[in-house]
Amino acid sequence: MPTSGYIPCFYCIEYNRISTDYPINNANYDREEFTPRCFLHWEYECSKCGKKRHFNGISWCSTCKKFTCLFCADEQMQKEEFLIYDYYYKIPCHECGNYNPALDFAEYEGTHPFQIGDIKPEEDIMIWMPISRDQMKPQEFPHKAWGLNRILSLGKFVEFKRLDSLDGYDPKSTWDTIAPTWAPQFSDGGDYHHKYKILPEVYRLLEFVKNEKILDVACGEGNVARYLAKQGVHVTGIDISKLIDFAIDRENKEKLGIQYLKLNAEHLASKFTKASFDKVVCNMALMDIENYKSTIEQISHVLKEDGIFVFSITHPAFAWPTCTSFRVPRGSQRNEDKLRLILNYFDERPTLMDYGHDTLSLQFPRPISSYLNELVKNNLVLLEMSEPKASEELVKKFPRNAYKDDDIFPDFLIVKTIKRTKS
Repeated sequence: MPTSGYIPCFYCIEYNRISTDYPINNANYDREEFTPRCFLHWEYECSKCGKKRHFNGISWCSTCKKFTCLFCADEQMQKEEFLIYDYYYKIPCHECGNYNPALDFAEYEGTHPFQIGDIKPEEDIMIWMPISRDQMKPQEFPHKAWGLNRILSLGKFVEFKRLDSLDGYDPKSTWDTIAPTWAPQFSDGGDYHHKYKILPEVYRLLEFVKNEKILDVACGEGNVARYLAKQGVHVTGIDISKLIDFAIDRENKEKLGIQYLKLNAEHLASKFTKASFDKVVCNMALMDIENYKSTIEQISHVLKEDGIFVFSITHPAFAWPTCTSFRVPRGSQRNEDKLRLILNYFDERPTLMDYGHDTLSLQFPRPISSYLNELVKNNLVLLEMSEPKASEELVKKFPRNAYKDDDIFPDFLIVKTIKRTKS
């Protein structure tokens, strides 16, 4: 039922941003929700099933004078940028079979039943008559009110941009830029996630013993390498970025016996002979390596028969950029107000990540199956997978990090494999 007091319709406001002559009607529906709506942008009753449907999922046939919803017919998708959208549904009339656009696009092209006089609105609203398309305000897609962007505006933390090509970016240069900011964070073992969730599981799965030869691939500033060396392991660390300079400087001071080499992970065979190492570890790096297939192949090459390979990555399904979070209400610091949103699990385009430190990192998101299939191709048999969950102890010690967050969703995936090529 209509209620008193003026609240602007969500859709009217967004359409007005594109076409300045669009009238903004009072919202009489969903007034306390995220998208209050006017009668025009509310629901219409399907002439076949009798159910009320959202205006963007129902069409009007001016010949039969009937509404048909997309639950009563096989809709088609039409790609076209209009207002705040980039597609609309074409829905066949359940009587004559002719396709008509859903009411969102019908309004845009001037064929909405209210615009052409087929139906008179039951409430007092202003009806828009479209101006010529060349008078529309220029816009870029996705519009900020479009789909996920509308939701993400409530509290998106990490800004990221999908790249259709690397466009001048490469992992080495981005990490070279990040290095001075990144390295000091790991001087005492790393951040909360590394200290309490990632590394305990990496070390558990690695099951290292004294005097083993372990290769630390993409070792960065040497956090993992130093820990292993202090346990009596013979460690070699390789990295392509300036992060390794910090590791070398610290080794010169501490003299733990670690050998550091500036080397691309895709070229291990150029420096090491076949079956050189008992174990290989790659901590939080494979998702940052462009050619992960070549890297896994090279790791298998330098790993001994029955040798162990352990790697950790941001979780392909639940971490940025595949998954993001937002808070309702925006800015709330209570984790029960923090929601996760899956964006596109199958989008493998390179992604620029902005964590708010005036630096950008480059990631290469991939489905879990992509990693596992490459392991299989290179005789690396899966032994165990771990998705670290915050324990009750961590919840008590770090409630803001863990409660209703790390104890609900895994941010990281850790995999243990063994090399088996014998028949």
